[in-house]
Amino acid sequence: MGCTTARTPLFDGRLVPDRAAVAAVGSHEPDVCEVDARPVGRADLLVEARAVALREAGDLLMAGAGPERLVNPVELVTGGVAVGHDRPRLFKSVGTAWQDLAVAAAQYVRRAVSGPGSTAVAVAVSVAG
Repeated sequence: MGCTTARTPLFDGRLVPDRAAVAAVGSHEPDVCEVDARPVGRADLLVEARAVALREAGDLLMAGAGPERLVNPVELVTGGVAVGHDRPRLFKSVGTAWQDLAVAAAQYVRRAVSGPGSTAVAVAVSVAG
């Protein structure tokens, strides 16, 4: 899993085995990547939102991955698509504004319940269509 502000790949993509699951969630600029083109070229690609990924996911854009290769997790969960077990699975997240809003709202509610000075942290995890 990569969740960094790295502007170049974190590891040699040739080292990613066929049955690997890679989650790259740190970079969100079209000219920045955490993962090099090798695993992107051979992996099943999952993204939370195609339009956003095609605008901001440098890992995918720089490797030349087009919209036809991008799968939304909802499609995977509902059986709309299947992923192979003979190649890596790569989840690329660039984050979306609704995710930021969900986390902020959860923090607000947690703070309201816990009171001022609380150090409680809330985390929101969602899947977008």
